Amino acid sequence: MLKRIKDLTIFFSVSLALPIIGFTQPTWTLDPFGKEKKPPQFEERTLGSERTAEKKFTLPRHFIQNTVTHYNYYFNANNKVNNVVEKAKMSFKDDYTSLLAFYPYTLENTAREKTDLDSVIYTCTAGILIHDLRNDWIDNMYLLIGKAYFFRKEFDSAAMTFQFINFNLFPRDKNEEDNRVVGTNSSASGSSISIANKEKRNFIQKIVSLPPSRNDALIWMARTLIEQNEFGESAGLINTLQNDPNLPKRLRSDLDEVNAYWFFKQGGYDSSATHLEKALNKADNKQDKARWEFLLGELYEMNHQYTKASTYYLRSAKTATDPLLDIYARLNEAKMLKGSGNPKELDRSISNLLSMAKRDKFESFRDIVYYAAGQLGLQKPDTSAAVNYFRKSLKYNAGNIHYKNKAFLQLADIAYNRKQYRLAASLYDSLALSDTTMAASKARVETRRAALSKLVDAITKIEREDSLQRIAVLPLADRDAFIKKLLKKLRKDEGLKDDSNNDGGGSNPFNNNTQRSADLFASSNEKGEWYFYNSSLKSRGFNDFKSKWGNRQNVDNWRRKAASELPPNNVPNSPGDNNKDNKINPKGKSTIEGKPVEVTFDELMKDLPLTDEKLKLSNEILAAGLFDLAEVYKNELDEYALAVEAYEDLLKRFPLSTRTADSYLGLYYCYSRLGNTSKSAYYKDLLNAKFPNSPAARLLSNTAAVNGNSKNKEATGLYENIYNLFIEGDFEKAITEKKKADSLYGVNYWTPQLLYIEALFNVKMHNDSAAIAGLQRLVAVNPASPLKQKASTMISVLNRRKEIETYLTNLQVTRDTGNNRIIIPDQTTPDKKAVPVTQVLKDSIKKAVPALVNGPFTMSVGSPHFVVMALDKVDPVYINEARNALNRYNNENYYNQTLNINKDTLDAERNLLVIASFTDANMALHYYDKIKKDVASEISWLPPNKYSFFIITAENLRLLKSNKNLPDYKKLLNTQYPNRF
Repeated sequence: MLKRIKDLTIFFSVSLALPIIGFTQPTWTLDPFGKEKKPPQFEERTLGSERTAEKKFTLPRHFIQNTVTHYNYYFNANNKVNNVVEKAKMSFKDDYTSLLAFYPYTLENTAREKTDLDSVIYTCTAGILIHDLRNDWIDNMYLLIGKAYFFRKEFDSAAMTFQFINFNLFPRDKNEEDNRVVGTNSSASGSSISIANKEKRNFIQKIVSLPPSRNDALIWMARTLIEQNEFGESAGLINTLQNDPNLPKRLRSDLDEVNAYWFFKQGGYDSSATHLEKALNKADNKQDKARWEFLLGELYEMNHQYTKASTYYLRSAKTATDPLLDIYARLNEAKMLKGSGNPKELDRSISNLLSMAKRDKFESFRDIVYYAAGQLGLQKPDTSAAVNYFRKSLKYNAGNIHYKNKAFLQLADIAYNRKQYRLAASLYDSLALSDTTMAASKARVETRRAALSKLVDAITKIEREDSLQRIAVLPLADRDAFIKKLLKKLRKDEGLKDDSNNDGGGSNPFNNNTQRSADLFASSNEKGEWYFYNSSLKSRGFNDFKSKWGNRQNVDNWRRKAASELPPNNVPNSPGDNNKDNKINPKGKSTIEGKPVEVTFDELMKDLPLTDEKLKLSNEILAAGLFDLAEVYKNELDEYALAVEAYEDLLKRFPLSTRTADSYLGLYYCYSRLGNTSKSAYYKDLLNAKFPNSPAARLLSNTAAVNGNSKNKEATGLYENIYNLFIEGDFEKAITEKKKADSLYGVNYWTPQLLYIEALFNVKMHNDSAAIAGLQRLVAVNPASPLKQKASTMISVLNRRKEIETYLTNLQVTRDTGNNRIIIPDQTTPDKKAVPVTQVLKDSIKKAVPALVNGPFTMSVGSPHFVVMALDKVDPVYINEARNALNRYNNENYYNQTLNINKDTLDAERNLLVIASFTDANMALHYYDKIKKDVASEISWLPPNKYSFFIITAENLRLLKSNKNLPDYKKLLNTQYPNRF
């Protein structure tokens, strides 16, 4: 405030000697009430805005109007707008494990502050009405009104306000009638379109007022259009401003910010990063700047520019004021070192995180720090260290359910990958799937939970029956001695008195049901000593307590309560302990198949298979357990080698089992999946020879009929549904359903296509080993498939993935300054000329010769055309692969032409691949006919009902993206070219 007063004093003193010229505000009047009359009490009163055209704007009046308007109106309104944004930031919570939002607030949160935003509008309106419109703050207050509407999510009103500023507050000469609006240029001179106005401000104006708001309004207009998803119109405005020589330097960063947001909203993350990098200086504070630097790291990481990503993560960590952002920035920066080949760098990053955990600043974030260290341990890879860090994360977790779930999930996945299935089952059971952060993993966890539950049940049955049978075959004396020893151990573990007879008498361990409760403090001591000073009384009390209640650990009640709420076996005792059961349940009772029993000699003896009847029952349970175990390995865990082991163990131990035929079928399928054709054929012949009329043999005959050259009607519907699930991106469900179908039909007509698209999914998830295995199986099992060559090429690329990514990372690319450009062949010269999109639109309008019209669409056969591939409900991974396939096709068949393929979006379910560009409709039709004929072989893995082709001009494409009415446009095409679309 003191500085502002000093500035005003300088202005007042200097203005006495110097004339003030060149004010930015136009001379115009405002009728605030229109045809409505003023309120009666104000009928005779003239507002300041109404006196604008009547009174001279003298120096004293100028000073008074500026001062009062600024500090009584603009200052307060601007503070309220800033407060609304700050509140929205405070209520916004970032998830640093996923791609951040572009802004650290949402418009839904700003719109909740409707009272404050209404106050801004009222304040600014009052300030405008009661003051002379020639003062320097009128345009600034109109800009605040537009911002208030914007933050209220009333985009139409915001756009009208910004357009009002653009039209009415443009600086005009006295004798000039300038009707310029956004997107036009009345000046015939010069090749560039200019819609901004020059800011000619003298020294005094720079001290006492803000810059004119008209240019700012154009930036805000572009952002408003983006929020309305009017990407075409906003792109035109942004492109025009980028090339506008009159746009002041102070707004270049603002324009880069809006341009970055434009690309971000549409998924163009590489271009978004390029512009956001230039806009970093526009961040409101250090935390916002650190957040944008973190976002830049994410964007560069997504585009495999790991060096740049590492740089910005490190900058974010140094700039951040939020400890959580600091942790994640350091974690992500360390992840970028994975490809460096230097494990010391990862060790350094882990050491830094462990040092952070010891600092008071990060005490409340220790669970996150150790979780981050665990993730880096997996990057090395050092799973043993990672397990230790994840356990520490759980240890220091004080109720953060998100990170407790994350740590349990990582431990469960590690145990699962190590094939410690029993341990993994208990860890997956510890997860709270209601947590929002588990949404992405929920389907996978539920699938694994179900499979592991069956597996643990089968293993438990097998181990129990094996143990009982081993004990039963011992000599009588050895068996009794073993049972007594086991009984003694179990009773000791449960805090029970040792039964000296050990004969099954089963003396009652506690006497609280058969004896009266003793008075611990009763004493015949005539000395009157206090209980705790009398050793004999204390000893008797101790024995009585133990007899009544058993052994009790010396823990507080809250610890016992917390322990009872934890899931059993939630943290492993030993990483390799996957075959041990906890024989004691949380209540301290011994259990058999989950049921509490009394620990007595007779109870332990009664289940031993000592008779033929009990032995037969035990063998049936054992055979069923082995078969169930093999089926779970085969159908739900894809562990074909372990399934083979279980099937063969079953056949070896129980050759006459009722499950023999099914075991032969299972072995046939597992050996087929393992690529062992001789063993597969052996069990196939064995099944047909021994059990020709069994259901398994009939199923095997169906499988044999489903070969690579014919379709099975029963399988077709099932596999088509699986295929659509893959293409539409529902990968978890697709993989689950595919396993079930493969177990029934084995190698079939659908195998090559499904193996290929499953490999594409694995490539997307960076699971290269699984992708290569699937592609190698495709090549081996289906040598005649048209996908064989593509599979071989992809195997070669995946084997060199690290080399290719390193090359691309180090490649220096010079980006064209015009980002929205397409290449159109120039018919006059062999050189290619880059033409802005706006120019393409103009040229297409000039060349168009309207022949047919359908709604907003106009057929212009002489204009430049695109060929568009429309994809319906196709996941981005397959859109990218389709684009790659078309690029290969164009390089082979149109090597002498420049054909660019750009991705675009029609709506939430329909995506476009735009092939640019052809000089007219006939050239586009020639390409359309050829690609439509060849696409079945080029993209054989994509179902024909998922895509279609059509030709379109740039102007019609803009209209189509606006109204989404593809049937109407195709109707126009079919009118011009009957039955071709």
